[in-house]
Amino acid sequence: MRQGSLWMRMFPALWMRWAISIVVAVAAVVALIAFVDHNNSNSEATASPKALEREYRYARVVIGTEQAPHTVAVARGRPVQRAFVAAVRADMRHRIKTGNVSGQLQKVRCQAAGAQAGRAAYRCAAEASNVTYPYVGVFTKATRHITYCERDLPPIPSEHIPVSARCTL
Repeated sequence: MRQGSLWMRMFPALWMRWAISIVVAVAAVVALIAFVDHNNSNSEATASPKALEREYRYARVVIGTEQAPHTVAVARGRPVQRAFVAAVRADMRHRIKTGNVSGQLQKVRCQAAGAQAGRAAYRCAAEASNVTYPYVGVFTKATRHITYCERDLPPIPSEHIPVSARCTL
């Protein structure tokens, strides 16, 4: 008996090995899809409309609280832009310290965004752990105060949760 014929009897032909491999791979993918579909616990998909509405109302309250205006006095002779940077930096450090924001503060930058009737608008961005947190604010010349708010994204993209009018022109 020749060795070549023994090899051919023990192992299937190359095309058959490929076919078996493909069938096994397809079966594994189908089994994985069935497993994930059966064990998926997407609670939002199964939650009642009333429960979802309650969650969205709660999210609006939380975001409204986070977007609350903060007021800081600006010392005479201090540039307003630096005062905004310092105020946002202090707010972000507080949020990191209390656990509302994770990671380390990387940078804060602010720029003027317009002026109207003795008030100047500013837009700021604070970055922590490669996540940008937008802020808006207004400097009132008469009182030398800045009022700023963090601008949070709404829980539903189509929903708009306005920032306090004190933080905008």
